Amino acid sequence: MKTNHIYSILMLAAVLSGCEKEVGIRPKSDFIGQLAIEGILFPGELPKVFINNTLPFFDPNVLPGEIFVPDARVTISGNSGVDVLTPDSTFDKFRCRWVPYYQGTNPAVYGETYDLTVTYQGATYTASTTIDQTKVNIQSAEYVAEFFDIYGGHDGLEITFPDAVGTEDFYRYQMNRVIDNKVLHVDILDVLVNSCTEDGVNFRVTDLGRNIFSDANVDGSQMKILVEVAYEYLKDDSTWVFIQSIDRNSAEFYQTLDLQLQARINPFVEPVLLESKIEGAMGVFGSAVRSDSVLFVFPVDGD
Repeated sequence: MKTNHIYSILMLAAVLSGCEKEVGIRPKSDFIGQLAIEGILFPGELPKVFINNTLPFFDPNVLPGEIFVPDARVTISGNSGVDVLTPDSTFDKFRCRWVPYYQGTNPAVYGETYDLTVTYQGATYTASTTIDQTKVNIQSAEYVAEFFDIYGGHDGLEITFPDAVGTEDFYRYQMNRVIDNKVLHVDILDVLVNSCTEDGVNFRVTDLGRNIFSDANVDGSQMKILVEVAYEYLKDDSTWVFIQSIDRNSAEFYQTLDLQLQARINPFVEPVLLESKIEGAMGVFGSAVRSDSVLFVFPVDGD
């Protein structure tokens, strides 16, 4: 969770200190939005699809409930028939807000192909995915006091697992924890104040890794990936670690999403376009298979 941007900040300050100019930005009045659609199917779980409006960058409506599209028709078709998804929501106890989505009634089944159809304001959007990813077996999860990437220095975990031979595989990590309202997140340490959860009340959070890992050029090898810890922790805090095996479309979408984040926080990184996987919309419909969970206990206090 440690992030050291001092060097980058000093470099940027040296470049900018020679001149200063105030630039006015006028938002475009002819902005044409697209639907943002995101759904990842997991075997044994009910389908969940997030459908939102895309808005201009300076639009004040940013909360999930403000951008949600409540009146679309959403269906997922598979061997068991057509599942009509209906609006539902979950209360995010960390950020103190409702998160709406569409949820189905038929659990996804491993090995099946599913077709998503979204109809909204006379337009129809479609996508397909097959749940055929290989479930991995985590062999170890060990604490790493510091490692470095484009974002700076972090503490985190080194997760080891064998890659399947002869298949193209993509991975991201998942960590489930139980925390209280005193635990902060690395991205919003000084911003978010939890005002909806009483002191001493625990609740669950899920941390999804932003990085996508691939077995390209290392097919069938022993995979060792380094992942950042997103939430604060203390010695002896318990977590449950997973590896998600995800499909190619999802891997490519989330990889470009991470590259966009890099370009936003680092002026020396070339911007990239977000690669949508749904024609006419922005987003992805994919699938993933989780490993069995591995219990991990932090051996030290976090900084």
